[in-house]
Amino acid sequence: MGYTHYWSFKKPKRGEVRAAEKKYAAAIKDCATLIRSYYIANGELSGYSAHTKPGRYLGILFNGKGDLAHEDFSLRETYKECYSDDAFNFCKTARKPYDEVVVACLLILKRHLGDLIEISSDGYLDDWYDGRELVRRYFKDKTLQVPASIGVNKYAVDRKSTRLNSSHEWISRMPSSA
Repeated sequence: MGYTHYWSFKKPKRGEVRAAEKKYAAAIKDCATLIRSYYIANGELSGYSAHTKPGRYLGILFNGKGDLAHEDFSLRETYKECYSDDAFNFCKTARKPYDEVVVACLLILKRHLGDLIEISSDGYLDDWYDGRELVRRYFKDKTLQVPASIGVNKYAVDRKSTRLNSSHEWISRMPSSA
């Protein structure tokens, strides 16, 4: 076992298949934009492929790089491929740095697909903070919400008064005189 995100796609209602495909294509395009921008700014991704034209790369695939890799995150090219097998999807990231990009892509999918996707995670709301901020920063979406299925960690540290240093240790943002 390890720190994992889970998602499944629902079959659209009769007459709504074309609309679902359009929503999914828009989500894939937004994920591709975010992944590409993240890769340019930070590197740290391998196996990176993301399409903006259907048929080019057959979906999205990425992982962390080197020791920062764990499991591939992948999305199929079309929505029909996602729900046709009653597929249950998951990605173990072990909280490695690329986790924020996985979370961001899941949030983008939820933003576009709404009730057509169910998302859950071993993580809590505070674990989704970096991914949410990544989407908010790239798409300037201040209203983006984490799915209600992601619970609140009652033991979490308040991120407004703390942050992680380069060694991934919590340090206070408060002045030492406070």
